[in-house]
Amino acid sequence: MVPSDADSSAWFAGPKGENAEWFAALLSQVTWDYYFWRRNYYPEDGVVVGAEYRRHQDGFRDRFEDRLNELLGRLKADCPFYSPRYAGHMISEQTLPSIAAYFAAMLYNPNNVAYEAAPVTVDLELEAATLVSRMLGHGGRAWAHLASGGTMANFEALWTARNVQYLPFALAAARQRLGLPAAVARLGQSARKTLEDFASLYQSHDIRSDLSSSPTNVADRGVAAVERELGSTGVVLVPETHHYCFSKAMDLLGLGRDNLVRVCVDDQFRMVVADLADKLDEVENSGRHVLMVVAVVGTTEEGAVDPVDQIVALREQREVSGRPSFWLHADAAYGGYLRTVVVPERIGLGEPMSEVRFGDSPCKIDLQLPVGDACDALAALGECDSVTVDPHKLGYVPYPAGLVSFRDRAVKPLARQAAPYIDEDSVSLLDDEVSDQIGMFTLEGSKPGAAAASVWLSHKVIPLDTSGLGVVVRESIRNACELYELLRRFPDESPGQTAQAVTLCPPGSNIVCYAFRPAESASLRDINELSQALYKRFSLARDGKHSVYEQGFFVSRTTLDPHRYSIAAVTPFLDRLGVTAEEFQREGVFLLRSVLMNPWYGAAKERGRYFLSDLVQELYGEAGRLLVKP
Repeated sequence: MVPSDADSSAWFAGPKGENAEWFAALLSQVTWDYYFWRRNYYPEDGVVVGAEYRRHQDGFRDRFEDRLNELLGRLKADCPFYSPRYAGHMISEQTLPSIAAYFAAMLYNPNNVAYEAAPVTVDLELEAATLVSRMLGHGGRAWAHLASGGTMANFEALWTARNVQYLPFALAAARQRLGLPAAVARLGQSARKTLEDFASLYQSHDIRSDLSSSPTNVADRGVAAVERELGSTGVVLVPETHHYCFSKAMDLLGLGRDNLVRVCVDDQFRMVVADLADKLDEVENSGRHVLMVVAVVGTTEEGAVDPVDQIVALREQREVSGRPSFWLHADAAYGGYLRTVVVPERIGLGEPMSEVRFGDSPCKIDLQLPVGDACDALAALGECDSVTVDPHKLGYVPYPAGLVSFRDRAVKPLARQAAPYIDEDSVSLLDDEVSDQIGMFTLEGSKPGAAAASVWLSHKVIPLDTSGLGVVVRESIRNACELYELLRRFPDESPGQTAQAVTLCPPGSNIVCYAFRPAESASLRDINELSQALYKRFSLARDGKHSVYEQGFFVSRTTLDPHRYSIAAVTPFLDRLGVTAEEFQREGVFLLRSVLMNPWYGAAKERGRYFLSDLVQELYGEAGRLLVKP
């Protein structure tokens, strides 16, 4: 079969550097282009480092080359993220456009804190962020920018949601001062309505002094003072699967980790919307208020996608009935790019079967592909008030590149910070809305413009839809479903195994979690010890007992923590594992974890290499060896 020009094999270097010759020449062109730029800038200035100086540089150059060679040698001990043998963490190939753009812009070293420090890459950041924001479903009024990663993006979303929550009280006071019709301010007002009211009032009147002097101005007064003023404590609702950065955010923003309210998940590790409704009622009845509800799109451990569409429907029901609303944030740091499989319309995941190999015999097996629930959730992402996503994960671009997108750019003035060397006069909301500055509206200051260039070029060349990146994302989901079935079916196809892989749940995206247990009954402690021993064998340990060249395959690990997950969520898995709830409460469960981001599994099959089948065979073989008593 002859591949088309759109074939994704052109997007990456290839596991053996198959595209290296062409790309290396391209990077050389980039390098010389940059140094010619230097030479052509005021050529009449003449050289500074003359030939005589250059003739005496041998000593430094020798030391430089020696240490560089040492560095290059040490880097060879790194993980081969590019290889189909690597199924560990959320990192894989990087697109060639993203590498070239990062390399090119890195030479110029722009700082995207302000336009005057990065007159090119600030524009690239805003353009790239718009591309991603539209892919997420946010429209023309969105405000999006890059961050160092999902953690910082989530911090900023919560920071903004907190500010918007208390804004109606300042707006009501401003209307009273201006002699405008009165407005009722209350906690739990719709974020959409609050920002619409703010935009309308700010565009027609100067209300900056009203915002600054308000007793509910949390930025100036502090959380404790505002909560005393209102007689209510703010909480954040998160699923049990939430990322630990939210605990950090509650600490750093002065909200208190005790005010992080956990919502139950089901046995597929998706938020239970009925429990969310109950938790919202509990918060309301206790006199507290909700700062934010977090839905996770692509949980760090399981890759699960919370039912965003159902959460949006619940919010609408509460608003219609006059109940408090809430700011809805989607932590899609990992899973945001899953939406490329539904833009512009759903392409589906293909036939529910795949070719695998048991021993020397290729065969077809059925796949348990995710059904429409995840697509429904992804389709509703645009209804969220804020969304975070990491281009440096499923966007396949270099670190650091996170992103936060707000549905309404009216949030920008609420985040505005003054700095004389990057500041500009602002007399209206419109000034802030259309400002090409970034740093004064964000938590972070200095940021590499190279990251912006990287995201921009990659997404310009590889569309964020079903004709582009969605092709790779779609296959990654299928590959996870294949690994899931291989782990479960291997003992049936290769009888006599002394161990059995027990999967946590069917993949909700492209992550598979599993534990290995002896074929006969065993305690949870023994099961954990077996899985821990397998992890040590399939990862690079700091003890240096084996090198990367001795490491045939890679997996990662995670833990089901009894302090985090409810018994209801994990009971089906515990039953399959053959252990009790009491053991779980005492021990927790150590899990192996495989992230199937690598884009080369299908291409390798065409050349007779079944890497996922080989991984499973290696896992089972090593588990059997570990169970042999000395």
